[in-house]
Amino acid sequence: MNRKDQAKPKIAITIRSFDLDGSAMQRLREHCDVVYVNTTGGRLSEKDLGKILAGADGVIAGTEKITGPVMEQAGTLRVISRVGVGLDSIDLEAAKQRGIVVKNTPEAPAVPVAEHTVALIFALLKNIPLYNARMRSGDFSVLPASTLQGKTVGIVGIGRIGSGVGRLLECAGCRIRFYDPFVKPGFPASWERAATPEELVAGADILTIHTGPLPSGKPLIEEKLLSRAKKGIIIINTARGSLFDEAALCAALESGRIAGAALDVFSVEPYTGGLLRFPQVIVTPHVASNTREARLQMEEEAVSNLIEALDVKR
Repeated sequence: MNRKDQAKPKIAITIRSFDLDGSAMQRLREHCDVVYVNTTGGRLSEKDLGKILAGADGVIAGTEKITGPVMEQAGTLRVISRVGVGLDSIDLEAAKQRGIVVKNTPEAPAVPVAEHTVALIFALLKNIPLYNARMRSGDFSVLPASTLQGKTVGIVGIGRIGSGVGRLLECAGCRIRFYDPFVKPGFPASWERAATPEELVAGADILTIHTGPLPSGKPLIEEKLLSRAKKGIIIINTARGSLFDEAALCAALESGRIAGAALDVFSVEPYTGGLLRFPQVIVTPHVASNTREARLQMEEEAVSNLIEALDVKR
C-alpha cells in the first residue's frame, strides 16, 4: 500500500482561535483528517481535552494544559504542534515517555511581542489608558507623565523577544541593561550586563521580563526582589504569569515602590484578581503576539511542523 492509499491521520485543533478559511487550514485538510475544531472561543479544560483527543494522531494546540493524564486518555497521540512559543502548558516529560513529538513556533511572535511590550511602556509613561477613560467621563484634568528618552531599561532575558525590545528602546534613547545567565557573547557593546536580578532592578527605571518559567516553578519577581527595586520603577510582563508573585506586586503598588505595571500574562487566565483595582496597572488578555501577520505565520509554521512530524507529505 502506498502513502496515498493510507488513511489520513486524525487531527484535532484545540487552540481557541484558528483561521478556518486560511491557507494553513487548507493545507492541513489536504494532508490530514480534521476531526475536531475548538469553536467555543475559550480554553478547553483537561477533562474536555482528554475526550477530544481520544483517537487523534496529532493536535494543533494553544495554551490549554496537555497533561500526562490527557495524553494517556488520547492513546494514539503522536504529535503536539503548539501555535506559539511557550511549552510550559505541556507535560514534556510525559510526552517524552510516550514518544510524542512536541513542536512550537518561536520565530513569528518575536516582533509583535516586542512591539506590544514597548507599546505598554509608552502607555504607562504617558498615562494613555487613564486619559482615555477620564475624558470619556468628562474629566479633563492633567496627570504627571514621564519621558522615555534617557530611561534605564532592565531586561530579564535577551533571547529573540528581549533583544528585540532592547533594540527598539535603544533607538528611543534608553540605556539598556540586562540579566541573562545563559546568553553568549555577541550582544551589543552598548548594552550592560547585570550579574544578578537584584543588581538589575536596583538601577532600572523600567523592568521588562522576557524569559521562560523558572525550573522550580516559583516566581522570579517576588517580595524580596521588589524591595531592592528603585522606587518609582515600572514593570512589564509579556512572558509568563508564573514569573510574578501577584500579591507581592499588589503590595509594592500599594506602597508606591512600583509606580505602575503592565501585564499581558497572569498566573490564572482569564485574570480577575487584585491587580485590576489599580488604575496605574494596564492589563491585556494574553494577546501580545496576536497580530494578523504573526498569527498567520504561526499557524503556517504549526501546520508545517505537524505534517513534517507525522511524515504525511504527499
